[in-house]
Amino acid sequence: MKNTLSLLGWLFCAALCLASCQEEENVSDIPGVSHSTWTTSVKLDADETTVSYTFDAAGAWVASSQQSWCKVTSSGQAGASTLELTLEPNSSAQERSTLISIAFNDGYKGDTFVVTQAGNEQGEEPQEASEENQLFYTYLSKYYLWNDEYKAIAGEFDFTEAYNSDADNFFVNTLTRLGKTGVNNLDYKYFEELGAYNLYSYVTRTSWSARTATRAAGGEIDHSGYDLPRTTAPSYGIASPIIIQFVDQGNNPTGTYGIGLQAVYPGSPADEAGLRRGDLIATLNGSEIRDYMSAYNALMNPAAGASVSVGLNERGGGTYVLRATPLDLTPVLMDDVFEVGGARIGYLHYLSFDAAYDNDLLAAVKRLGDAGIDELILDLRYNGGGHEMTANMLSTLIAGDRAKDKVFCYYRYNAGRMADVEGTATESGQEYDEAEGKFAERFYYDNYGGANLGQYGLGLPRVFVITSFSTASASEAVINGLLGIGVDVVTVGETSNGKNTGMEVMGNNQSIGGYYYEMAGITFQLYNANGDTTDPDGIRPDLPAQEMVPDESGKIYLPFGKDEPLIAAAIEAITGVNTSTAGTRSVTAAPALRVVRPAAVQQSSPRRPQGTLVLKQLTINN
Repeated sequence: MKNTLSLLGWLFCAALCLASCQEEENVSDIPGVSHSTWTTSVKLDADETTVSYTFDAAGAWVASSQQSWCKVTSSGQAGASTLELTLEPNSSAQERSTLISIAFNDGYKGDTFVVTQAGNEQGEEPQEASEENQLFYTYLSKYYLWNDEYKAIAGEFDFTEAYNSDADNFFVNTLTRLGKTGVNNLDYKYFEELGAYNLYSYVTRTSWSARTATRAAGGEIDHSGYDLPRTTAPSYGIASPIIIQFVDQGNNPTGTYGIGLQAVYPGSPADEAGLRRGDLIATLNGSEIRDYMSAYNALMNPAAGASVSVGLNERGGGTYVLRATPLDLTPVLMDDVFEVGGARIGYLHYLSFDAAYDNDLLAAVKRLGDAGIDELILDLRYNGGGHEMTANMLSTLIAGDRAKDKVFCYYRYNAGRMADVEGTATESGQEYDEAEGKFAERFYYDNYGGANLGQYGLGLPRVFVITSFSTASASEAVINGLLGIGVDVVTVGETSNGKNTGMEVMGNNQSIGGYYYEMAGITFQLYNANGDTTDPDGIRPDLPAQEMVPDESGKIYLPFGKDEPLIAAAIEAITGVNTSTAGTRSVTAAPALRVVRPAAVQQSSPRRPQGTLVLKQLTINN
């Protein structure tokens, strides 16, 4: 019936086209390949030399192979076509794979498939893989969203490669290589604003003996089934700093940088010393800042007992001495109620979806609910994501009864896992939705770690969310998830990051050389109850507004409150009252400023979880 209806629809559209009444169809949505004789994963013998496949092409096409040992027919025309592969004999005992791609000059949708050539029984055995690299390969080859393409490229790598750092290892290097082919473009992304690429997937290693710490503090929400420590670590209490480049009056870089304070933790050494949001650090220990990454790390990752002298570029150019103190830094930076124009407006500034601090988040929402707020401004401008379950929790609290029995998000895994419905449902704990063809997770509502979220639900028909380029992943999942059940989400600020994928975090079950490895590769894509996913180009703001004061006076950020530009924009949209003020600062010979946001610099604390992370209650065997 479906094919018949499609044919009738095509004839009807053709008739309309002849009548010059039809809008032109987007050719990029039309598959360019039909009736192909290959499968998505082709297995060939070690001594295979030439093999041919046929297909019908919608237009002129070109084909390519990812690996040089497999050559392909380079091009062809529309109509009945033949794709010929010529393989070099595999002299190794290890199988190898390559990705075959067919693209169309006229913009039709292309096709890909993976060719795997068996190893030669008489071939030379490869060098034994290092234990950690075998662990990475086992995880990625099963769970990575583009696992077939990954397996095709991973075989070309040296499995004995040493683990040099969290940024230089087999895990990262293989995914970066795959990213340069354009296959995993929802993981390896180019940001024009930064002029740089970014890989979301990551792996970290820590000492095996130090991998666990104290469990989360007691509270109504019980996460004792997860390894979610509330950790204390030496800190100056600076949150979400931003790199500022000094330029001369001709807009030429001077080679020096500043560290702009976007937030300061209340009660921290920085707060008690008198530093505040909007301060611009121009010197460290009396010297200008020329290596901004070293300066960033010195401020964000101090050793126990460390101290630093920071000199400001404004407020008279004062100098402040900070001494690192062990702090338990909650991501709930601020909650308050603004009374404007007869409205009671709740404000919640949240830095990271860190489930270890869910009781802090619940307490903040309770305070807002007890205050009888009419509206909510949720400030996620520096929130790069974190635990998916906390994103679900916060969304449930905002929506209240609207969330009961509704789908918060749908998951799409790689093809192999989607085909194994029973196995994936058991492993993920999610139900398979036949109509949607994806795995579903509902709003928690009645039970989240033993807490009944429904009784604390704000039940708001709309929420204002402050966003920036640093708003990513789990933050965007909250916006998209609420939109999926009809909550009116009004975004204020800048376009968000555009990360609609997430990771299942796993570790190894025994020590490897004294280390514990935490692996977080992109393993799923998220959709809301309507089947919509976050735009990979980011969520564009409904109310565009600038956080920075755009002049050369050195004014950077105003304190959080009714007169801060983005908060004021949301308040004005709610009440019609403009609460913004210009704000004045005295500046000591300030040169012009330019914001620098390198991809390498996390916009929130490096200790905060980033992304959309699903904590798996299982480990990979070594």
